[in-house]
Amino acid sequence: MPAYIVSRVSIEDSETMKGYMLDAPATVEAYGGRYLVRTQDIEVLEGSADCDRMVVLEFPDRDKALAWYNSEEYRQLRETRWSAANVQIVVLPGEFV
Repeated sequence: MPAYIVSRVSIEDSETMKGYMLDAPATVEAYGGRYLVRTQDIEVLEGSADCDRMVVLEFPDRDKALAWYNSEEYRQLRETRWSAANVQIVVLPGEFV
């Protein structure tokens, strides 16, 4: 069953984030993932979206999603992102209830 990683991103250092955004896709692909959404075009229908950017990744399953997030390949990029942005990240199952 697919799994999704959803990120709400508030960018504090756009120059550092540019490098992150260029390098991260290769690590996602290495774990069978793909980007479904990468946008700053956020239209709020209810509540508030106190972020600059939203990202949705799809992986074949939860194990692959977590393997990517915790991988050595992504570790350095994650640390770069931590220095450049405030992010809330969740992993969700792709099942319909």
